[in-house]
Order: sequence, then structure tokens, then C-alpha cells
Amino acid sequence: MKKSFRTFFKRATGHAPYDYQKRLAGGKPSECEGPNQGIPCVSQCIDVPTGLGKTAAVVMAWLWNRVALNRPDWPRRLVYCLPMRTLVEQTRDNVQAWIVNSCQASDELELSQNARSDLAWLREHSPIVLMGGEERKERNRSKPEWDVHPEKPAVLIGTQDMLLSRALNRGYGMSRFRWPMHFALLNNDCLWILDETQLMGSSVETSAQLAAFRSRYLTIGRCATWWMSATLDSDRLKTVDYSFEAADGNKKVLQLAAEDRKHPSVAGRLGSPKKIAKAKMSLDSDSKKDLDLYSKELAAWVWKKHRPNTLTLVILNRVNRAQEVFHQIEIEKAKANDSSAESLDLALIHSRFRPQDRKRYEKKLESSPNLICVATQAVEAGMDLDADLLVTELAPWSSLVQRFGRCNRHGLRKDSRIFWINLEFRDDKAAAPYSLEELKDSRRVLNELQDKDANPATLDSVKIKEPTVIRPVIRRKDVYDLFDTTSDLAGNDLDVSRYIRDEQNNDANVFWRKLDENKNPTNQDQPQPSHKELCSVQISQLRKFLEDKKLKPKAFRWDVLEGKWELIDSNAVIPGGVYMLSADAGGYSTDLGWTGDPKEPKDPDNPKSVKVTCHPPPASEADAPDSTGENSTSFLGVPVTLEQHTDNVARETSRLVQSLSLAQWESVFSQVAQWHDVGKAHPDFQAMLRKGIDEATAPKGLLAKSGTNKKGRCKRKYFRHELLSALAWLHKNSDKPNGESVNLSAYLIASHHGKVRLSIRSLPEEKLPAEFKNNRIARGVVKGERMPAIQLGDIDLPEFPVDLSLMEMGAPQQSWLARMLALRDALGPFRLAFLESVFRAADMIASQSEREEANQNDKS
Repeated sequence: MKKSFRTFFKRATGHAPYDYQKRLAGGKPSECEGPNQGIPCVSQCIDVPTGLGKTAAVVMAWLWNRVALNRPDWPRRLVYCLPMRTLVEQTRDNVQAWIVNSCQASDELELSQNARSDLAWLREHSPIVLMGGEERKERNRSKPEWDVHPEKPAVLIGTQDMLLSRALNRGYGMSRFRWPMHFALLNNDCLWILDETQLMGSSVETSAQLAAFRSRYLTIGRCATWWMSATLDSDRLKTVDYSFEAADGNKKVLQLAAEDRKHPSVAGRLGSPKKIAKAKMSLDSDSKKDLDLYSKELAAWVWKKHRPNTLTLVILNRVNRAQEVFHQIEIEKAKANDSSAESLDLALIHSRFRPQDRKRYEKKLESSPNLICVATQAVEAGMDLDADLLVTELAPWSSLVQRFGRCNRHGLRKDSRIFWINLEFRDDKAAAPYSLEELKDSRRVLNELQDKDANPATLDSVKIKEPTVIRPVIRRKDVYDLFDTTSDLAGNDLDVSRYIRDEQNNDANVFWRKLDENKNPTNQDQPQPSHKELCSVQISQLRKFLEDKKLKPKAFRWDVLEGKWELIDSNAVIPGGVYMLSADAGGYSTDLGWTGDPKEPKDPDNPKSVKVTCHPPPASEADAPDSTGENSTSFLGVPVTLEQHTDNVARETSRLVQSLSLAQWESVFSQVAQWHDVGKAHPDFQAMLRKGIDEATAPKGLLAKSGTNKKGRCKRKYFRHELLSALAWLHKNSDKPNGESVNLSAYLIASHHGKVRLSIRSLPEEKLPAEFKNNRIARGVVKGERMPAIQLGDIDLPEFPVDLSLMEMGAPQQSWLARMLALRDALGPFRLAFLESVFRAADMIASQSEREEANQNDKS
């Protein structure tokens, strides 16, 4: 390839790169001019003022090195982590455009065939949005999901809740049985970008700890983390296990250099004129009476200050204050009743909207030339806004710097204005989500800046030491404990929320459906929600809403063990949970978002008090989250023999092993592919697969896939064929040393559906079949029952009695748990999970190919 990074960047983004963007992609500017130049991908901090293209810098650096140059010392996956949902879609749209433009310019850029192929794949499959079910879009429903392609490049974009919970093996809003795959792919062969870290709370320290653990316990493929913000205190990255310093003792920080500052566009932004002054109103109480007075006064003042055909941006610290002020501005507009008011648009931006409702306002923000926008911290970062007038409440200094960057962003106006509103609260509860100490420090600096220009050049000289915050720090033991995805007997899991957000910022997701009060909902009449239905709600607010004794609103969550909706109370609400509410319960307005107001409006004219309009539920073919006893991948509509399926899986496994350079485990994968489904030979499983099919046309012998589409369960509750497969493998190899290879094969066989992993135990309500008494049962497998003889490929296994003694601690040949813990410690949690995911992907791809072949046969 002869073209340079400068050309590559310009063809993708439409403009030439700044000097710092070239340095990020290849070390020194001169090193970006030829193929295979530059430096390997390493962890670092990117400290660059707002509005200077940090998103383009990191994405194009990765595209250039990993895709265009095909450099193996750059990770295969780019993981773009953001603090809030409102930033995700904008980032997705930008990245998508850059990938498409790069792909269209591949001939001109003289890219290699591998680079063209990877760009074509990215154009079709990336970016993937991980945000409460968003990754399962209707257009991709017929294709395998992103985690089934560990060998392909991918761009993943999501909130810190969705991404970090998955990186900790407790993925919010997704099937628990898929947790290990996302844990694997987000901790191996990936570059993490944490953007706008000043809004991320404990995620910053968690990301640093994960960087340390990946280095210490080894990964497959290079992993690095880039922390990105104009206001990040890099001391926060010095955690108990991570040292944010290079070998020479210097911090690894990328900043603007003298060459950058000479650029006319950079100089204009750094010196943009925007006078700052204190607003006349203030707030010293969070009582309803004071809030009403404050909202009316502020709305009237903003209405008078707004200039026609400009953007006025009002940023408030709490959602309820933003809603009140927005409502009062609506009243001011109605009172004006003139032509200027008719052309003025109003928008409300915060994080407590359903996506479609929020999108209405975002479109106005993108296109309206004459707009007053009331917002919260949701516009503090990432959104490319250029306000003529900025009004902001007092906030921590790092937040104010970000907010100021939304005013006269390009430096083209001469008389833009910033007003700050003083908050004189008496306690931290009233000042939340910030502390009195943070507000006090900012107030002191703002008083000193009165009537000065609040541009980046001025603000760069202001240094405020962030107050020390004691946050939970994840440790080695926590990561090892989280590797086990088995819930306790009550169905509960280890809580990771404290490692993802500061306590007061933890959220859950809710959606509304029309429910029949006289019966419990089922998955047939109430399928799982789509992304467009979900609304993010603070945990404390949702619990308060559910505790309303007068209304007694009902909430349901999906019971993964039983595969059904269960009624819960407020105590069961956890961070990242997804809960179904009745539309009659209210609590939401399409104009204002989550309000928590009850279903019976006291004032019919108050737009806050309305019954919720439900979005239609997703189509019935949308799969429910898999439950412990489900075998959804075994029902294709056309029968597939066990021999055929085993051959297909072996072929896909070999392909992935070669693509991912996993030669040292090639023999293990080969054995696993042959043995992974031998447990399907059990009579109960075969009876389930053959139920309802025409035996006259069905293939003889053992089946791996049913000939019907109707999903079913084995007669034995919770029966897991993969556990039986692993026990058969161990029985066959009982005369061999209890070594890593044998145990690794057993683990990969047992875990290929994510339902049997580190521990084997009976589940609640699991009962022995009538023909067995005083025996042990686990996942539908009974100790002492005889497994029929199996002949499959190279496997010739005589009939044998099932042995569950591995369940017992201190078993003569070492328990299953002891074996698996030793395996985890030997390989490390990240590498073991990756090997697990590679085989699961091979099995899924083979099943998908079988489904596509069945569909093709139906059409023909």
C-alpha cells in the first residue's frame, strides 16, 4: 500500500488529520507515511480539549493499523465505552460513516486484499451497539451475532454499564448463558476506549484494574486501554495493581503539541471568545416550592435572553429540574403567541427517555436553526453542539469545562455568552449528584473568571485538585470468583454494580406493556423487550415507585431457571436489571421521560401525568432468553443426524483454530468437537428430538437436531446433554493422568452452552425419575443410570453407568470443581474463557449453517 495515513484519514472523515492524530496512529508524523510503520498498541491517556476530534483520532488509528496495515500487534476488536446512552448513537453513526467511506476508497488507497475483506466485513457487521438488546437488530436476525465471530475485526460501542458488566462476566440485560462469551471477547485481543472518563465514576478504577489483570494473567491477543478526556486526573489510574507509568517512569499521556496549536482550526477553538458571568437567579433548596419558583424564573429569563436563529443550551444537574424548566419554557412559548415563537423549537435531553422519544428531540438538536434545549449531563460530552448562549448550574470543575466546550465550539462567533447559576445547598443530599466540596471549589474559580473568556486556552491554566473519593476496587479474587456464572440457590449473583458506577448513579431498565391483571404474563403474549421499549431509571427511584402502597404497581422480571415471568417487589430490583411494568401504572411521559408520577393524573392539563403509550412488543420470532432447561438450537425444522452435526462442528472448529493461531490447543479442540454432543444419545433427549416428526422420512440413527420448529424440553427438568457428554469423555479417559489436557477438554465439552461450567449441583425443584430412588441427580443426569453404547466417528464407547461422584468435594479422583479451578488458575480466567468461546462459536456457526440449509431446502 502506497498511500499514507493522512490520505486514509481524509478519505474516511472528510478532512486532514491534526498532528496529534497522526502521532496516535503511527508514533511520529513521518512514521505514518508507509506500510507497517509505527508503534504497537499500548495503554495510554489521551488528554485533548473538547471539539478536536478525539473520537476520529482513536477510531482511525485502529482502522489504519489493525485493518489497513493488518498489524498483529494491534487488537482485533475496538471497544468504545461511553458514560451514557445519549452518546452511543452519535458515535455509532460517525464510526459507521468512516468505515463506509474507507471501504469505498479502498481502490484509491491501494489496500491489500485482506484489508479490503476486513473493511467489507466491518461495513456489513459493525459498529455493534451494546446497549440493552440493541445489538440484536431485526436486519441482522438471520445472521450469527458478533460474538460468534472471534476471528473477525469488530467495533463495539456501548455504555459503561453494558460493556464493563460484560467484561466482569455479569452482562446487564443479556442472557446469563452468554456472559462467558462476552467476558472472553472483551478481555482478549481488544483495544478499550474509555471516553469522557470524568463522568464514569468507579469504572475508571475498574478499567485500570482490568488492565493490570490482563497483563498479569495473560490474554490471547494484545489488549490495551486508552482513557480519553480533556479533564482526567491520571492519578486515578494509579490503583493497587496498576501503575500508569512507562518503563522510564513517565506517564503515558498524549497531548497537543506545538505543531497542533499552530493549526488555524485548533487555534480558533482554543481561543474562542465566550464571556462568562454569574446569572441573577440561584437555588439553595430542593423543596418543591423553591423548585417551582426557580423553574419559572429561569424559564422566563432564558426566554428573554435567547437570540433568534441560534442555539440556547441550558444544562441542569438533575432530571427533575430539567423537566420542570422545560415545561415552564413551553408555557412561555405558548404565552408569546407571535411569529418568532412559532419558529422556535424546544428540546429536552436527558438519560431517562425511551430511545424513540429521545430521538425526536435529538433530531431537533441536529437540524433546527432556532432552538432552546434544556438538558442534563447527557450533553456534557461527545455531542457536537455549538451554542450561542450557554446557561449552566454550578457543577464540578471537570464537568463545567466540558459544558463550556458546547458554547461557540468552533470559535466563529464574537459575542457568545456563558452564564452560571449559583447553587447554595446545605448538604450533599440536596447537592447530589455532586458534593458540596466540589461545588465550593468551582464557585471560587468561577468568581475569579467573571467577565473573562471561558475558552480552552484560559481554562487550561486553571488547576483544581479533584476531591479524594474512596471507591470500591475490584481485586484478583473478585475476578476469579466472577468467572463462575452459577447463581446461588436463591437465583442471585455476585453484584458488580459498585465496580461500574458510583452508588447513586446505578440504573435499571423498565418497559411497559398492557397486562391482564387477572393472570400472570407469559412469554407467548409478552415477549422480551426490544431496545426501543427500554427506559433507564435510577434504582432508588424505581424502588420508591414500586413501594407506592396506594397504587401497588406490579413489576415482573424474567426467571432464567423456569423460563417465565415472575412477579417481584422493590427489594428484588438490581442494577442492570430489566423489568416489565403495566402501562396502567404510569410513571412515564413521552414528552418528559421518566417522571415516577402515578397513573391517575391530578391535573389533566399537566403533561407529566399521563398513562404510558406502549410500543408494540417485538415480533414473536424474537427468542426469549434461554432458560436452563431450554434446547432452542436443537430445533431447526429439518432433522440433522448427530454424525452430520459433529462433522460440521469439527470443520468450523478447525477453521477458527487456524484463523486465530491456536495451534497449541489444536488437538484439544479436535477431541472436543468429536465428543461435545455424545450426551444427546440419551434416550430422553432422542425422544424429545423425534417427537412430532415423520419417522417414515426421518433419518435413522441418532439425531442432533429435531425435524420440527416447535421447541421443547426433555421429560427430565433441567436435563443438560453437555454434562453427560463431559462425563462420557472423563469415563473414556479414566485411566489417563488427571492432567490439564483431559480437564480442558472436559470443561470445553461441558461449557459449550454456558449452562454447565465450574460447578455441578442439583437445581431447585429437580426431582429424581420414578425408577430411581435414593440416588443423586444434577441437571437431569442421574447417578448410576446406564448410558447407551455410542459409535460416532472415531468414538466407540460401550454402555457405561453414569458417575456423579465428581460432584463431591474430596472425590477420589478430584472433584469437578477442584479440577476446573486448577484449570482456571493454570490458564488464567481470560484465556480459558476465550478457548470456551471459540468452541461455542464453532458450534453456533455450524448450527446456523444447518438452519440456513434447512431454510434453503424449504424454499426450493
